[in-house]
Amino acid sequence: MLAKLVDVTVLRHKVLSQNVANVNTPGYHKLDVSFDDQLNKHLQMHGDQGVANLQPTVVEDTTTPGRIDGNNVDIDREMMRLNKNTLLNNAYLQIVSTKTAMMRRAISGQ
Repeated sequence: MLAKLVDVTVLRHKVLSQNVANVNTPGYHKLDVSFDDQLNKHLQMHGDQGVANLQPTVVEDTTTPGRIDGNNVDIDREMMRLNKNTLLNNAYLQIVSTKTAMMRRAISGQ
């Protein structure tokens, strides 16, 4: 499950970076990664079995009001989301690293 969460944060980082890069593109609608609700429903119904088979989807946000030029990217909000996603990614990677180190110690008999 951790590997899937890392993959989702990597995809989300790419999508958020694309939103930031297009902040001044007329008519651009921001994109988002849909995964959290899907994961919650799956965990409630099946536990962590089969989480690796879940796939995140990139969706266009057309509900957020846009500026006069049709662009709906709020740079402050996107930067906040990018920072939050980076923290989540770092936390997931730290957990994976810790678990890997624990397994290495167990295998080597320390």
